Amino acid sequence: MLSKWNWIIFNLIVCVTTAPLNDNLLKDEIKAFLQLIELDYEDACYSTANVQWSFITSPSNKTLSIWEMQQYNDSKSIKTWKNEAINKIEDTKERLDQSLQYKYDIIKKPGDILLRDKDWEKLIHFAGIMELQPIISHTNKSHNYSREDVEYFLSHSGKFEDKQTVWNNWYRQLIPLVTNYSNNLQLVTKAAKENGAKTVEEYWEMLSGYSDGYDKINNEWSRINNLYKKIVKFISMNLAQKYEFAINDTLPAHLLGGLQRYDWTDVSSDVLPHSELIYDIKKNLWTKKYVGKSLYKTASKLGSILLKQVPQAEFWDKSEFNQSCPSRLLNFCHDGTMRVSTCSKATMSNFLRAHEDMGKILFNQMIIESTPILNTINRYSGLEEGISTLFGILSVSPAWLNQTHLMNGTNDNEQRMIVSLMLTALNVLPRLAYYYAADLWRLNAIQENITDPANLVSSWWKYREEYEGISSNNKDNPTFLDDNHIIMNKPYLPKILGIMVSFLLYEYTVDSTEVRYSEIDGKLINGNIIKMIQQGGALHWQDILDKFINIDDVSVDALISYFTPLEEFIEENEKEFKYKSGAIADKELQELEKDVLQEINAPTTVTPQPTNTVISTVTKATSSPNKITSNAKNMQAKVEKSLETKSSMYIREDKLNNSDLNSSNKTSLNKSLTLDAFDDTQDNTHQINTSKAVWTVSSVLVAIVIICIIAIFGRRRCHKTPKNRRYV
Repeated sequence: MLSKWNWIIFNLIVCVTTAPLNDNLLKDEIKAFLQLIELDYEDACYSTANVQWSFITSPSNKTLSIWEMQQYNDSKSIKTWKNEAINKIEDTKERLDQSLQYKYDIIKKPGDILLRDKDWEKLIHFAGIMELQPIISHTNKSHNYSREDVEYFLSHSGKFEDKQTVWNNWYRQLIPLVTNYSNNLQLVTKAAKENGAKTVEEYWEMLSGYSDGYDKINNEWSRINNLYKKIVKFISMNLAQKYEFAINDTLPAHLLGGLQRYDWTDVSSDVLPHSELIYDIKKNLWTKKYVGKSLYKTASKLGSILLKQVPQAEFWDKSEFNQSCPSRLLNFCHDGTMRVSTCSKATMSNFLRAHEDMGKILFNQMIIESTPILNTINRYSGLEEGISTLFGILSVSPAWLNQTHLMNGTNDNEQRMIVSLMLTALNVLPRLAYYYAADLWRLNAIQENITDPANLVSSWWKYREEYEGISSNNKDNPTFLDDNHIIMNKPYLPKILGIMVSFLLYEYTVDSTEVRYSEIDGKLINGNIIKMIQQGGALHWQDILDKFINIDDVSVDALISYFTPLEEFIEENEKEFKYKSGAIADKELQELEKDVLQEINAPTTVTPQPTNTVISTVTKATSSPNKITSNAKNMQAKVEKSLETKSSMYIREDKLNNSDLNSSNKTSLNKSLTLDAFDDTQDNTHQINTSKAVWTVSSVLVAIVIICIIAIFGRRRCHKTPKNRRYV
């Protein structure tokens, strides 16, 4: 006979399983179910981010293998969660509200990760291999040159032919890898099918959160192109006088300040009659040591003024500020935690990038209230890109350049305006053209089924010349293999839309598109923008824009209006403008750069201590080699072998920078001194404190056991707790 309690439980089960659920109960049940999946997503993303961070900061065969394994595990987990969601929700999805339907749709269609295991492994492995491409050998066979060396050479003064040789030799190393990429590009069609999309365009628009996005850009592009072509022509005329080459409709790719450069701000001093103001900014960047952490601290001040937010302490503690550029920003999907890996170089490009990164950092901290984990992993937000680019626009405004004491060489507002507009144009417009060309090129290659490596590269340069106005004497250079976004088959559509949104936000913020001269203060940003960001992960970002600031359509009106004064300036001056050689200023700038870098990287002198332990520690730390070993001579063959057998390409030793060395010295010294002091008193108190030590150790062990029990059961309970309560 059943006991009383068994009978009660039995009846409860019968009631729950047989009684029809009303809409409120259904909503609550599914909401709780989705919250559990979100928690699982968060845990997986956090683990993956930690693994990826190790790979970014210490690229090697070992960290590559761990990263690949984590990606494979994520693929299996996300497919499992997708199937669970379909089984639970599919039959009742029409009864859900908009927010729950949106979350379900993202779980059901998470993107490329739905590829079959074999295809996903192939895509991930190739992306990892391309991350391990830091060394080349060119011009002088007795020397190996890192990517950092090549970037430095291309961004500084030099001869036309020398830059061309260095640029060509870098990309020549990548030609054998085009076959692998051409095969991987066709995987986009499979991914689209797995996500229920009829075409690749529809699939990328779904991931971008903007239906008919490509039709929108196609309709708007002619207006952007008219402005962009005028700027390309103006730059070409000036660079032709500096490097003495024949002018045509395109710019030589190797003269734009680096390898894969769609940010041209570092050549800004060569393209304006007010070049002395540009040199003034560049010199002040070095003089004030706006590099690494100091640069991000400056960007943080702008974020504090605009959004009343600063990065979390963990960002400053765990980011790497003395690595390589361009910077890499990584989201850890937990409480808005992010980290950056960047270099200690004071350039216009890095100045803008730091401010744009800061926009993303603060954006992700603020949207945590709306549980955006699914958007963070499975979608690309045009709103995030818009806030990021808005920070970039404001960072080179006369107002902020004045507040940071970077442009103090003139009080002429017209000159300051033109400098600001040109810097913004060189940062934004080449990116727009590059993003558009990259997406159109890939869509065409997929549609036409172009898999032949030579045809694929030839098609790439055709699109670059048509849309970017960029050319190369070698049309077989696969410059797209330098782009992780392209290698991972990610669409650039959300970035294009985000840039357009940034100028709409600028117009909304300052009530016009005029360049801002007055000091940037806390009253600049409207409270609706703050609310919009806080809710930025709850729905489609396009719906959020419409809801909070009444922007129901993305257009280029604000962008065109913003650059109108620059367009008029070029039309008035392109025939009369005479190039002014900046050779002397370039030389002074390079000497200043060398001096500041020596000062920044100079090892801290440590006063020797009379302890043998300390002396041996210092000697050991300071004798560590500060270099990178490589076997670039046979790199090409090893890369091909790796792609065929998944064996390692080569092992790159971790770079020991001076700041790390100094930190290790100080830690060793402090530790040694502490241990010595402890040893001096230990002998005198050993007998007295024995029983105390036993009781102390026992107490600690008991406390650890209790904490473990609480953690285990707490974790289980946490998965049953609504997410908004976890952050209280």
